[in-house]
Amino acid sequence: MRILFATLALLSSLAACARPEAADKPSAAPARETDAPSYPREEGVQPRTIDDLRAQSLAAIDADACAAQGGEVRQEGMLGTYRCTVPYADAGTACSDKSDCEGRCLLPPGSDAAHGEAATGACQANDSPFGCYAEILGGKVAAAVCVD
Repeated sequence: MRILFATLALLSSLAACARPEAADKPSAAPARETDAPSYPREEGVQPRTIDDLRAQSLAAIDADACAAQGGEVRQEGMLGTYRCTVPYADAGTACSDKSDCEGRCLLPPGSDAAHGEAATGACQANDSPFGCYAEILGGKVAAAVCVD
């Protein structure tokens, strides 16, 4: 009896995982909107290559406004799109929480403090979201993250 129930449970699980194939289903998945940033572009023109995406990201930046903030236009992230990266005035200042900084309070590179341990951080250098880092929150090391 146990074997029968176990077999039925296994078959039910496998059936739930199976994807039914519909005859009228298109062969390619439809495009979905994502939370990815959008860049200004000509009506109906989608970027076709990574170079197109990079060109669009560069065209969307006001280089003079970026420079006026002390920023630098540079390629960042895995896709190498352009952005205006602005430095923080308190970069490198000792901190124990993000409330002490313009940006985040980060565990300094080379520190051996582990998650949950007490630590002193350093204020983030600029507004770039990219890289690997651990934040200091309430004087303790929070989870590390890599953004690219």
